[in-house]
Amino acid sequence: MRQNLLPFLQRIPGHRVVACVDPDRSLAAELASLAGGVVHAESVEALDLETVDAAVLAVPPEPSYVLTRYLVEHGVDCFVEKPAGPSTAALQDLDKVVHNTGRHVQVGFNFRYAETLQRLHELSRDVRATPCSVTIDFYSRHPSAPQWGVDTTLEAWIRHNGVHALDLARWFVPSPVVQVDAHAITGDADRFQGTVFLRHDDGSLSTLRMGNHVRRFLVGVTVQGMDGSRYSAPSLERVTLDLSEGLPFGQELHSTRNLDHGWTRSGFGPELEAFLDACRRKPAGHPVNGNGDGHSPTWEAPTVADALAASKLCDQTMDELHATGGSGFGSLTDPVPASAEVG
Repeated sequence: MRQNLLPFLQRIPGHRVVACVDPDRSLAAELASLAGGVVHAESVEALDLETVDAAVLAVPPEPSYVLTRYLVEHGVDCFVEKPAGPSTAALQDLDKVVHNTGRHVQVGFNFRYAETLQRLHELSRDVRATPCSVTIDFYSRHPSAPQWGVDTTLEAWIRHNGVHALDLARWFVPSPVVQVDAHAITGDADRFQGTVFLRHDDGSLSTLRMGNHVRRFLVGVTVQGMDGSRYSAPSLERVTLDLSEGLPFGQELHSTRNLDHGWTRSGFGPELEAFLDACRRKPAGHPVNGNGDGHSPTWEAPTVADALAASKLCDQTMDELHATGGSGFGSLTDPVPASAEVG
């Protein structure tokens, strides 16, 4: 909240922070001072919710689910950080509550709002309308230990960080996932790298390369079509057309120099702006990044239903890894030797 959400929220006009809540009253007071000396409390129950139109939540999954459920039942729209709940069952319940109350609940899959990935999504629209191949690289050092009630680092990372990659796969390929194959290599000190293959109903294939064995954060997406084209966003800074009709092309289609303190790069600012716009009930179809340049895509914000779908893919991924000891495929009776072996 302190590092990302509040600073970006403060750059958006047309709203006022009225309260900060944290079980640690000193932390609530500290954040309240940063927000302009507003009311601070140890619980949402201590607030007069008649003074609250919307809430931004950044807490662990269990209280995230409980608090969001409480707030929407009391008429408050919510922006809630992923995964929005501790389990698929909790998200199913939350999805029903949100549907019954009619409140607007947006889940923080901020990479959908990153300018470069939005541009890649737009440029590859025709390619993705037919069977295609999407490769997503998603690496982050955190978490590097079990957290939030999850027993292993691998599962904690997949459910609380790798879920971004699963959401991006669903966003880039508009066809239901019908098969999941998962593979992981674990090393010392809770480090791992893994690959998850998603087969889609239309024949498309998503390949997710993930892990926490790196020193820095990295995300990249490549879309390859049956027309022989390949669009690449190797980072959150640029998009290139690497292949055209199967031939090397190498044209840069988009770039950003990130001179805006991370607004267009990370997606935090545009997603919070979209949340506030939705809370004001602006007409559908306005640019999601609010710059009015006419180039921004228009689409529905990620909801609890999207978090639920991603959670189901997390479940299936972990089932595959547990059932096969880290490999989604069966072992050969006679393993094929490598081209050279070290004695």
